Amino acid sequence: MIDPLAALKPSQWAQLKVLCWVASVDGDVASEERALLSKLSARLLPLEDPEDALAALQAEQETEVEAWVAQLQGSDERMAMVSLAFQMVCSSQGEEDDSAINPAERVAYRRLLDALDLPDAQVQEAEWAARQALKETPALIDRLNQLLFGWGAWPSVAALEASGTSWL
Repeated sequence: MIDPLAALKPSQWAQLKVLCWVASVDGDVASEERALLSKLSARLLPLEDPEDALAALQAEQETEVEAWVAQLQGSDERMAMVSLAFQMVCSSQGEEDDSAINPAERVAYRRLLDALDLPDAQVQEAEWAARQALKETPALIDRLNQLLFGWGAWPSVAALEASGTSWL
């Protein structure tokens, strides 16, 4: 059987794997999280069945967050991962939860932050951007697509110049 994840770049695989891990660490992948992961899989792997890709991601039992983080290229991708993960953990608040993030996902998020090893100021900046995105954009899938495909809080200079966008 051909691996449905083989077409992913290492950084895309790592991002999806981290998001899948964060979503499932509490033992329950909420319907919004499952739909989000399926849509992201479909977007990244248009020739594959998104459910097969998601199943392949979930079948990998390893939880080597540090190895996944090592696949991320540079500070921008690491900051984008903070924002993606923060938005994911904030999306699955249960009715019985007192906090915006359930305890198991909070531990996973903390472990991810430790692995990313970003300065506190950058983490706070990425979390602030994630909070703003949560307020401004109604669909979580839209926010994650923007970050995964380069139009998040930190677009590249080349992307800005190519689009004719005015920026300071």
